[in-house]
Amino acid sequence: MILKEKIFTNPSDPRLRAGEEAEKQMAFYLQRAFRKRDDCFVINDLRVVYDGDVAQIDHLVVSIYGLFIVESKSVHGTISINQHGDWQRTYNDQITGMPSPVLQTQEQGRIIKELLKANTEQLLGKILFGKIQRGFRYCPVCNYVAISDRGIIERGMDVAELFKADVVAGAITKKLDEFATKANLFSPKNLISTDVVWDMTKDEAKAVAEFLISEHTFSTLPVETKQALAEAKPKPKLTSMRQPEKTFVPKVGALCPECGQQKLIRKSINRSDGTETDFLACQGYPGSCRALFPLVAVVRQVEPTGKVIKIPAAKPIGEGMPCPKCNDGKLVKRKAKTEFLGCSNYPKCKFTDYRDQPA
Repeated sequence: MILKEKIFTNPSDPRLRAGEEAEKQMAFYLQRAFRKRDDCFVINDLRVVYDGDVAQIDHLVVSIYGLFIVESKSVHGTISINQHGDWQRTYNDQITGMPSPVLQTQEQGRIIKELLKANTEQLLGKILFGKIQRGFRYCPVCNYVAISDRGIIERGMDVAELFKADVVAGAITKKLDEFATKANLFSPKNLISTDVVWDMTKDEAKAVAEFLISEHTFSTLPVETKQALAEAKPKPKLTSMRQPEKTFVPKVGALCPECGQQKLIRKSINRSDGTETDFLACQGYPGSCRALFPLVAVVRQVEPTGKVIKIPAAKPIGEGMPCPKCNDGKLVKRKAKTEFLGCSNYPKCKFTDYRDQPA
């Protein structure tokens, strides 16, 4: 099963582009071999940080019998290892030394195992009636270095981890079969064998793979990669934001039509001249939502026939009527810079209304 693909960016730098092609080729072979298996989980392009150490892994196969790390190398010429274990590559008659990718994968495996051991309890179950916690101490980590199919390997000394890309998936499958045979208690070979095979369930293997993906971090990326990641990032669905309905009448306690999450509440604004105006606002105002509405509104609605009807949003307000805020005082006419209605209980109740009053 493929759990994580690599985002390929087709960089302009020839060296980076060749490296991507090598990883793309290896990812294809792994997909073909493991996409239908439910006991193996493939992660392409994984970068985890633990205890200050960084493991940058091209390909990781998490199986029920352990981990398989694959390091892809773009080698279209010759790669050779002398009797002292020194690595070098030849391309266009130019010979250059290179660090050992085998040592690189071994260090990656160490970091991954340390990270898993630190999170054992959440990933693996217990044995002996739940009394002993299983761990990753004996979890096998198998390393593979895959060079491009066109590359040539010259072995001054045998390096068991070095393969052409097209045979790596087969080598991993063969190793898995060996583990499965050793784990089979009914196999004739195991009747006299003392080998103990480390394993985990399919659900545990999937949980380990998903955990490692959750720990994936990005390094400082080139511009092309950042752009590709931005384009690949899922866009937020606009449908999650509730749109105001055409016939919406704002009132206290109604769901805010802008954010669709919080309710409308009554707010007041006090002026320097002692007057006050009430209005409706979202509970999230002004931090998370800036929706504002008049306290009383009239909404026009067009019927399918084309006829326009008026929907009153609240009861009319006039002089002598009960105050809608305190329900105790009555509305009386007051005058500052302009005429308005105010509560007779002012200043205990500071309700004001500046709308045009009926004649």
